[in-house]
Amino acid sequence: MKEIQSPYLLRTVLRAIVLTFWTILWAIPVFIMWLLRSQSIRRWLVHMHFKGVCSILGLKIKVEGDVSKSRPLLLVANHASYIDVFVIGSKTPVSFTPKREVRSWPAIGFLCVLADCVFVERKPSQMQEAREEMQDRLDMGKVLCIFPEGTTNDGKHVKSFKSGFFSLAEEHHLPVQPVTITYTHLNDQLLPDNKRDHVAWVGEATFFGHFLRLLGYQSIGVTIHYHAPKLLEDFEDRKALSGACQIIIQEQHAKTLADAR
Repeated sequence: MKEIQSPYLLRTVLRAIVLTFWTILWAIPVFIMWLLRSQSIRRWLVHMHFKGVCSILGLKIKVEGDVSKSRPLLLVANHASYIDVFVIGSKTPVSFTPKREVRSWPAIGFLCVLADCVFVERKPSQMQEAREEMQDRLDMGKVLCIFPEGTTNDGKHVKSFKSGFFSLAEEHHLPVQPVTITYTHLNDQLLPDNKRDHVAWVGEATFFGHFLRLLGYQSIGVTIHYHAPKLLEDFEDRKALSGACQIIIQEQHAKTLADAR
């Protein structure tokens, strides 16, 4: 197998410029729709932005299975990189669920608001307010997405799921659809284990350093697999549901990696 070529500086610069202008052009109409409270148009614009980002980053996405037609719906996915958000968001309009403190982060917090994120509160003192906001969003028939590992993995192994993330399904009676994301290629070459951190965001890597290097690659191959939805009432409790989803995703992730070889 040939060594993966180093990223090109020119491609990095050009993509950074295009991505910046694409985000600015997107933010203007989305901000207007946010002010006008036009949910459907804003969701479509966010979806189109994610598709554009995937194209700019050179993501080659293979889709297996289909997103469930049930609404509202909770997607549960493994998490290797920040680009997981773009991969999932490019395939269906979806709201992600960052921690509520992210809302106060400069720039990023406001972009999350514009991107129709549903901020999840884990502090008991503010839990009721968060639940009411969540219920309002679910009444709109939203598709929500969580990453129950709680952090990014190394791109090869799926970490243990935290069952607390499944409280959304428990409290709001949501069908749960497991989703497996597997990165398989870099520059159209098989992605070896010792290069997985070029896509997966792990360890001591800074966001900007990692992202700038990622911008330099010509293409990134990724497979996203949608599994059959699960219902909480078919399991003993949310811990059992969490464990079942983890096994499904782990097995598919390992299979996709094996098939790629």
